[in-house]
Amino acid sequence: MMIKKINYSFKCILFAIFICSVTPFQAFSQVAEEESVKVMARIKDNKVMLRWGVTTPSAWLKANQYGYHIIRYTLSSNGTRLSSPEKKMLTSTPILPGVLSSWENMASTNDYAAILAQAIYGESFIVEGMQEEGDIGRIVNKSKEIEQRFSFALFAADMSFEAAKMAALGFEDPTIQPGEEYLYKIETAIPDTLLKVSSGSVVIKSEKPEPLPAPVDLIAVPNDKTILLTWDYEMFKSTFTSYFVERSDNSKDFTRLGDIPLVNLSDKSESRTQRMQYVDTLAQNDKMYYYRVRGISPFGEESLPSEIVSAKGFKKLSALPHISKYTIEDSNKLNIEWEFLKEAESEITGFELNWSTQEEGPYKVVKSDIFPNVRSTLYNGELAASNYFRIAAIGKNNQRSESMAAFIQTVDSIPPAAPVGLVGTIDTLGIVKLEWQANAEKDILGYRVFKANLEKEEVSQITVSPIQKNNFTDTVAVKSLNSKVFYTIVAVDQRFNLSNYSEKIVIKKPDLVPPSSPIFTDYKIMKDGVFLQWIRSSSNDVVSHQLFRQNTGEPEKGWQLILKTDTITTYTDKNLAANTKYRYAIFAEDDSKLRSLPSTPITVVSSTSVLDNDLVKGFTLVADRENNKINLNWRKMPSEVSEILVYRSKKDEDPILWKQIPGSIHRLEDTSVSPNNIYVYHIKAMTVNGLHSDIKTKEIEF
Repeated sequence: MMIKKINYSFKCILFAIFICSVTPFQAFSQVAEEESVKVMARIKDNKVMLRWGVTTPSAWLKANQYGYHIIRYTLSSNGTRLSSPEKKMLTSTPILPGVLSSWENMASTNDYAAILAQAIYGESFIVEGMQEEGDIGRIVNKSKEIEQRFSFALFAADMSFEAAKMAALGFEDPTIQPGEEYLYKIETAIPDTLLKVSSGSVVIKSEKPEPLPAPVDLIAVPNDKTILLTWDYEMFKSTFTSYFVERSDNSKDFTRLGDIPLVNLSDKSESRTQRMQYVDTLAQNDKMYYYRVRGISPFGEESLPSEIVSAKGFKKLSALPHISKYTIEDSNKLNIEWEFLKEAESEITGFELNWSTQEEGPYKVVKSDIFPNVRSTLYNGELAASNYFRIAAIGKNNQRSESMAAFIQTVDSIPPAAPVGLVGTIDTLGIVKLEWQANAEKDILGYRVFKANLEKEEVSQITVSPIQKNNFTDTVAVKSLNSKVFYTIVAVDQRFNLSNYSEKIVIKKPDLVPPSSPIFTDYKIMKDGVFLQWIRSSSNDVVSHQLFRQNTGEPEKGWQLILKTDTITTYTDKNLAANTKYRYAIFAEDDSKLRSLPSTPITVVSSTSVLDNDLVKGFTLVADRENNKINLNWRKMPSEVSEILVYRSKKDEDPILWKQIPGSIHRLEDTSVSPNNIYVYHIKAMTVNGLHSDIKTKEIEF
């Protein structure tokens, strides 16, 4: 038997459909990186059919040399789980691929057996029609030869269960009993020292097998002398390895389209597909054809047929319309003319007019059911600043051919109305939110926002380009000199016509800046109190000034408010204790209840109070020129007088404190005098509680 070559025409077709396809066992080899055995099982004719494969080419080559062991475990019987599974070795010796001579009869009638035999025993496995030229090409082919043998072997085993059994990739177990559940374990006889290959297993119940499901969701899409067939692939991708498409002229008698089953060309590990597709080429249009699909399992079984679908080819619409002219009759009316081959009118049912504001669409049907012999139409619907029109010819088989888009721009010099309803808010972070009513014009492009910091200041635009939304967010500095901000907006249409300004709104900023401090400018200590004068705060939002006083001798009482005013700038504090130290501070408060820093405090001591009664009595001066002195005398003071203060000066000079003596003394001698001078003396009595008497003054010529 010659196993060196496979029929050329069959092999090239098989390679073309196979090299990009994925069968269940090939999917295992793509996903798994380590060597292992993958197993599938199905019951048929009271036998368990097993199919397996290894995941790598190297494991397949060595398994062909050392073979496989098949072990069966009985897990349960008639629904009762066995306490200890019954083990049975189904292969007394490892099963190996049939020897070369045993393949001859099968390979002569089974192309898949020929492929398997060539993959296992062929001297070379370079696929005709795919060979690379030159030395580099031969090196590439040689490096891929093992992968090609492995892939073709798995594919052929999936297509023919009889060939799979011959290649030691399939097995039938006819010794099963009804009502029992089995676990089949497949392991290679490869020594672990040579290559470690994990075993594979599958569990199956001995019961009446369910028929293979029929492929679902078959759809036929007609075209010119072709029909595209597509059906669900993802749902049964682990059930079917390939498909046959069948066609009929009368929906009853079906024949297969080709002897080679179809496999998915797009289901790769990096790009999974959901549906199968097949294109049937027709000899003629307008003839109804009926289709159905059958799936092929990895055991070579054919499924029930899918539901029948029908379709017929149709001639493609050959002519295209072309917009040749348009006339603007007024702002809302357009007369559009187009060209279309007269002889192609029989292929269409009519025309429709499509409109969009953008060349790429989406387009809206604005006029339909235009007769095939008509070449112009009047459009008086909505128009934008930029308009794109297309004429579509509608074919009798739901086809359509469309013209190139024609750009039509209408004249528009009418500006939109000024926006209304402008309102705004501002938060403590200075974020301003503006809103207004959207304009009703259909050609509105957007809005421009303007701002000013002063009421009479010219507004300036703060938007770079027109904004489409009828709201805007701005940010302003809260801590700044201006307490208000002004906004207005303008509407812009698609021809950039500007509306009038909207009503200007004013937004008061949140007041976070306290007012400036008032300043004390003068103070006087008077008999009846302390006179204070200040300059008001320079901030224009001040509503009051608050004067506080503190008795430094009683700090626990704190500062006390003694005056709150928004007008006066002077005050005399009369409610004071005598000879007491006080501090004064003044604050400004604005309409946001923010208080300024205090003025620089001033500290004063209140005047000593004057007694009502006259304590100094009998005050006299006597000149003793012989002894060069002046004698001062007065009546003895009462016990409440603690000290006496005596001031002395020459005539027309300022007095100075001359003596500070106890209250019990009632005479003094001034020996520091000289002739021809007039001396002036002042005397004042101080009591133990801080009060003082009226000052008595005398002068004498010496």
